[in-house]
Amino acid sequence: MATTARALTAALRLGRAPVAAAAASAEALVAQIANRNHRPTLHRPSHHTRAVSVPASGLPHDVGGDPSLYGSLASKIERPDDLLDWEVRCHSLFAILATKGAVSTDGLRRAIEALAPSQYEAWSYYEKWAAGMTALLLEGGIVSSEELNEALFGKEPVHLSPSEPLFQRGDFVRVRPYRGSGIEWRRPHIRVPGYIYGVRGVVERVCDEHKDPSFLAFGLDAPAVRLYRVRFRMKDIWPEHHNGDNDDVIEVEIYEPWLEASAESSGHDFEGNVLFDHSDEGSDCIDFVHDHDHSHSHHDHSHSPRPIVEERAATLEGGPRPGKELYSALVKVLTEKRIVTPEEITAMSENLVMAGKTLNGAALVARAWTDPAFEERLLTDAPSAAAELDIATSNANAPTVLTVVKNTAEVQNLVVCTLCSCYPSGLLGIAPSWYKSREFRSRAVREPRQVLLEFGTLIPESTRIRVHDSTADHRYLVMPQRPEGTEGWSEDELKSLVTRDSMVGVSGLRLRHA
Repeated sequence: MATTARALTAALRLGRAPVAAAAASAEALVAQIANRNHRPTLHRPSHHTRAVSVPASGLPHDVGGDPSLYGSLASKIERPDDLLDWEVRCHSLFAILATKGAVSTDGLRRAIEALAPSQYEAWSYYEKWAAGMTALLLEGGIVSSEELNEALFGKEPVHLSPSEPLFQRGDFVRVRPYRGSGIEWRRPHIRVPGYIYGVRGVVERVCDEHKDPSFLAFGLDAPAVRLYRVRFRMKDIWPEHHNGDNDDVIEVEIYEPWLEASAESSGHDFEGNVLFDHSDEGSDCIDFVHDHDHSHSHHDHSHSPRPIVEERAATLEGGPRPGKELYSALVKVLTEKRIVTPEEITAMSENLVMAGKTLNGAALVARAWTDPAFEERLLTDAPSAAAELDIATSNANAPTVLTVVKNTAEVQNLVVCTLCSCYPSGLLGIAPSWYKSREFRSRAVREPRQVLLEFGTLIPESTRIRVHDSTADHRYLVMPQRPEGTEGWSEDELKSLVTRDSMVGVSGLRLRHA
């Protein structure tokens, strides 16, 4: 963990600011996304007039029906469901904290939705869980930013007096690009303009120290950081100035953590990726503003918009993925404070893994197949019917209500959660990767027949598909049709036929022949 932490610190030198920033109030977190008093008006056109191409809310987690996220599910369906150990334990940690009232499912959803867009896109499912938990625990005062900083980066001396400048007047420097793959779980407050990321310049003046605005923006105590004025050539920044003969410059105030030493005083790059390669007649460039096939008067080729180039460079560059380290740091702090114990996490992990093996949902289905009266009670009031078999239907991390729906020759049920990944984990174990994928979540509500076909399930046109979008406090379980030829089978024999996928509704059941 120390190696990755050092790499992150070297890459960002901002690593501590986002950690501290997460300690801001819940109100501030929500305000990061939108004005909390704003209530958009929903326009509902008449039937057959609405053609949705993107999610109506525009929020990154709202993916239902968004064709931009469509993609094949084949690789995800074929992928083994085994999670990494830390991912299972991360899920378990959240369940434990939720039962203790330290966090909530609604809070976790909100914290994940408040991630910076680059983080929401780049971080894996459980990395986002680790980020969301961290933000909730910080804002709730259960852990402090100092405790988490120490767990992540080790102790660091506090500078009580101004430090010596790292750079002097006349030094060559380069502006560090902002990387969205660092330790961040909400949008940071940044005071360095993006148009100079990766650009080289010369220190024009060494200024005094100021409190770090990335802390002050969230009302937190801020360390002092050195400020510099750096001079850049316009021709190194803007494509329309590239072939100009003038020496026009821009001088920008930049805090020390954003600067690194450079061997050259001008130019621009992204560590292995050149922004504007003018040595190849512009073959790497596209038009800067609009798309057409003629050249501009200022030079004979054009450029990609800088945000696109920056994103491409960051993608090519890659970087450390700190989700596991963040989880480990969080566990370290929580166990030292005796809020959770390693034994609790292990026990919860074993329960979750075992739930996926025992499939209590299958026991409910098998009983319903053999007992019509029980089936009626299960379809009417699933929690009460399940309690007859000593089966709890609510998820461990939040009170949820189970609803059981029945497949017939006329109706095929399919379960999805387009906003996150709501799933009856207490009955089916941890949700598979394909269920949590944006491809499944976006497509299931809009082209369910094609989705089912990728699972090898062909639904006749005469059979109606009924999709259940599990977005709130209910969890859905599909009762598949009982296979023909199982008359006289015992409950245990029938239970062995029922699969997890059949209870989500993506597959049917067949007899297993020797």
